[in-house]
Parts: sequence; C-alpha cells; structure tokens
Amino acid sequence: MLSPVFQTCLPREEILAGELSPELFAAKLRLVVEGKAPQVYQDPTAFFANTFATDGLKTLISEVFGRLVGAAVGSPIIRLETSFGGGKTHDEIALWHIAKHGREISGLDRFTDNINLIPDRPIQAAAIACQDLDPVNGVYHADTGVTTYTLWGEIAYQINGVAGYSLLKGSDEQRVSPGTVVLERIIQGQPTVIIIDEIASYLRKAKATVVGNSNLAGQVVAFLFALMDLAASCNNLVFVYTLASSTDSFGEETTEIRETISATARQERIIKPSTDIEIYNIVKQRMFSSIEANAANNASKEYLQTYKASRINLPDGCKDARYADSIEQSYPFHPELFNLLTKKIASIPNFQRTRGALRLFARVIRYLWDDTTVWIPLIHSHHIPVGIEEEITSDLTARLERPLMRITIQADIYNKDGREAHAQLQDAEWIAAGKPPFSTWVARTIFLHSITQGISAGIRRAELNLSLLTPGLEIGFVDTALERLSEVAWYLENDPMTTLARFKEEPSINKIIAEEKAQVGITEAKDDLRSRRDAIFANRLLMWMTCLIVLPCV
Repeated sequence: MLSPVFQTCLPREEILAGELSPELFAAKLRLVVEGKAPQVYQDPTAFFANTFATDGLKTLISEVFGRLVGAAVGSPIIRLETSFGGGKTHDEIALWHIAKHGREISGLDRFTDNINLIPDRPIQAAAIACQDLDPVNGVYHADTGVTTYTLWGEIAYQINGVAGYSLLKGSDEQRVSPGTVVLERIIQGQPTVIIIDEIASYLRKAKATVVGNSNLAGQVVAFLFALMDLAASCNNLVFVYTLASSTDSFGEETTEIRETISATARQERIIKPSTDIEIYNIVKQRMFSSIEANAANNASKEYLQTYKASRINLPDGCKDARYADSIEQSYPFHPELFNLLTKKIASIPNFQRTRGALRLFARVIRYLWDDTTVWIPLIHSHHIPVGIEEEITSDLTARLERPLMRITIQADIYNKDGREAHAQLQDAEWIAAGKPPFSTWVARTIFLHSITQGISAGIRRAELNLSLLTPGLEIGFVDTALERLSEVAWYLENDPMTTLARFKEEPSINKIIAEEKAQVGITEAKDDLRSRRDAIFANRLLMWMTCLIVLPCV
C-alpha cells in the first residue's frame, strides 16, 4: 500500500500556520521596488528559496545578465509571454533582486549554470508596473518630494534618483518623449536593466491626456521606440517587457505597441516563463519544504498499474507511460486536480490564475493536514472540502461570481446547518458499511467541474472515473453513488446518453417534486386519504345494492 502524503510530504511552515494573507500569493513588483513587499518576496534569499528554477527563468537570467556583464551575447530586447505558474511578475522580481544584490544572494547556483553570468556587484535597474502609473496625478516619492508623471520620468528617477530625473524633468512635466541622447546621459554607460510590466494598460490611460495636437499615448509609443533603438545599439542596456494578449481588455493598445515593436523584431527575444510540466514544480516549490525522494515514482507506478488493471471506462492515454510521468511530476497532487485548477477553473477571470490556484492549494493542504489519520496516497479533486471549509467555498462561489452555487452545495453536497445535504445523508450508509464517503467524493468532483458554467461545465463518466480511481478501492462505487445521487439531488443533471454530469444553478425535477410534497401537510394528507377511502366504500356499497335489485333473491 502506498504511503499517505502526510508521511512523504512536509508543507512549508507558513502554509500549516495558516498565514495565508492575499499578499503571500500576490507578487507586486512595485512593493518590491519600494521595499514594502511581504518577506517572502522582499528578502532575496527567501524569494529564491521559494522559487522553482524553470528553464524560462534560467534562460532569462542568462540572457539579461550575460549581456550586461559581457560574458554572453544575449538579446537587448526581451518579451515575456504570460502563462500560468511562476509567471511574468515572479520573473521580473527575480531580475530586480539580482540587479540590486548580484552574487551575494545565496542559492543562485540553481538558477544558472555559470555563476560568472551574475554581476559581482549591484547594477542599475528600473522596474515599473504600468498599472501603478498615473499620467494626471503622478507618482509621488515622499523621500525626495519628487513627483513623476510619465514612464520615462519614473525610469530616470529609479535609475539615478533626483539627479537622473533632473535630466528630463521638462520632458516629464510636459509629457513629451525624450530622445536617445538624454537616455544615454541617464544610463551613463553603466550596465542597466529596464523592466516594464503591462505597457498596454498605461497606454489606455495615456490616451486621455492631451499633449499638443496629440495625446500622451503617442508620446509613449515614441519613447518605447527610442528605448528599443538605444538598447539595440549598445551592450550595456537590456529592455524587458510584457504585453497582455491582443484579445484581452487592452487588445487595441497591445496591437499598437506590437506594430511599433515590429520595426525592431529582429532584435527581440521571446521567453515563456514556464512550461506545463514546470507548473507542477512551481506549485510544489511554493507549498512544500520537502518531498520524499521515491514517493512520486512509487505513486506513479501504483496508479498506472491500477489504471491498466481496471475494466471501467477511462480516457485514452491514461494507461500510457506518459500519464505515469504526469503523476510523478504532479505528486502529491493528482494531475487531474492540477488540470482542473490551472486550466479549467483558471479560465474564469476572477479566479486570478496563479494567485487563485496557489491560494486554493495552500488552503486545501492546511485543511488536510489537520487530520493526518486518513489515508490519502494522492490529493484528488474530491479532497477539496467544498462546503466544509468556508474560505475555500467562498473562493469557489462568491469570488467567482457564482453565488447561487452555494445553494447547490447546501442542498446536494454539504450543509452544516439544518437539514443535511443529499450526499451527506447517503454517506451515512457508506460509512456504516465501512466505506469512505463516496457520495460526497462524486458530488465534489462533479461540482468542481461545473463551476465554469456554459458548454465547458460538467464532467463525462470516463474523466470522472479517472479523477476518483484510487489504488486499493473498488471503482464500482462511482456508478452506484452517481445513480443514487441523481435520484434525489435537487441541482444535479446526469445525462445517460452523453454521460455528462454537472451541477446547475437551476433546480431539477427532483426539487420540484420535493417542494410539492412539502406543500401537503399531514392533516391534509389524512383528510385526502379518508375522503378517498369513503369514496371507494361508497362506490362498492352502491354496486352491492344494485346487484340486489337486479338479481332477485333465489
């Protein structure tokens, strides 16, 4: 039998302690630059200790600092592609820390194959999250009394303080882009990295600021062109930036910027922060301080053997070695749970992708580790305590603008007050028979796949089987539990033709019947039965009397 995850995995102290403030999962570039971020982001050593060294991050570090220290060619212009897990903001913070602290940060050997690519002293850097800029009111710096109004004003101030800002103060106050000559004077030939996050959002705000016969947005585009031109013409400047997707709310502005960048596209390098496989390691690095060496491999072998031996309907590919690799990579989480949170539910904007998934994983871990007597060889979707743990339930309903789904939970999955939910009632029978709460397992899994609503909502039987199948447990419980739950659940829709099961916000026929039954009181029911009885006997008496009249006595 596989060892439980409680024996093979050691969560980080802050996870078990419940120190789950939003800031722990919300990396803010501005706060790090200002020295006001939570310790896990502000302290360079702590930051890198909690960070998984993805190939993307290692490449980024080598490209940027290899060029600046003269040890590698590198690209002068780098665009970070946004993706789930350890993403762009995390990589930007990594660049900032290395620029400010160089090799004095312990543990950097995990992030580069050649430590000589890392500067042996601090270098100049500017890191700006454009959503924090204000073209009208500006950004006030209390330590010096300086207020910057533009992207170039803020860059100059961060690189060289008041002296740097004074070189283009006029351009900043008049909202007019400076030329490359002024930028050269600010940089002073020193190694410099300039990081700009989400330029498109700033461009949207800049369009509302009039500058001569145009607007500030036009000046921003001109500045970006000058900055890229300067980076391409020298070896001591690297410009790193991110852009939102052209299909998001800043799509128009993103397209404008890309058209500008196209002129220097031959100099640009595009780096993706993480791959799908690395996402597993990013989350595990943040959640656990250690995982037993052979535990993942043992789990992958045991689960693969269980899949191969099973005769139930399972998705194509889950019996292959590739899926076993996914289990090993995602351990101690089941890969189907990873896919659910990082792809399906993450498609809901309010879930906040990386932040939402990390927050949910952390809360689930803390909840499960409160009771380590339960045997859990792998953390599945059904281990998410929907309805039981309030913060998790709120994250999956109110936060995602699905408030009506809480009613679904209370009716069919778990209700701590008043009448027990249908899954709870049926679980009593499973538990009495010495079985796990199978009805709740099935209900939770279906519910989590129903949150997205629309055509993507729900889960088919093959995927449901895969999500629930556990070594040592007879999988036949899925059909039984689902069938029994479908007979009574108020919000569950189970289509036998498509095998798609999902929870809906609208009640099913079961609820309508139940409500109609509830409308009939005991007294009314007795009166109705009495009336029916009297009517039956009256009819029989009439028939008997008729027979007496028609058939004379012999």
